[in-house]
Amino acid sequence: MLIVEDDPDNRETLTMLLELDGYTVRAIAEGDKALAAAEAFQPAVVLVDLKLPGLDGSGVTRQLRSTLGTALVIIAITGSTSSRDWDDMEVAGVDFVLTKPLEAESLRRFLPRLEGAG
Repeated sequence: MLIVEDDPDNRETLTMLLELDGYTVRAIAEGDKALAAAEAFQPAVVLVDLKLPGLDGSGVTRQLRSTLGTALVIIAITGSTSSRDWDDMEVAGVDFVLTKPLEAESLRRFLPRLEGAG
């Protein structure tokens, strides 16, 4: 799983939560760097913040869809309630949009089940 989140507290919290759930996680703070990380890491799921420095979440999503295709699950996480922002993410190709503050159970509903997970 790849997390693309510029807020260090959110990034660390998501990383710890997902690692405790058994996922292998890489966390990146910038959209531009996330593209190279995704190419190398080949995650099954990407959590991407909408508002990122440099390349934003929509741009990251478009490029990931272009290079890695539609098998990749992309979940946008955002504090924005703007319908325009949500529309931009949908057009870019996200599978789901979740709002911050993110609750663990809300996120878990959209993640693939791990082999042996209860």
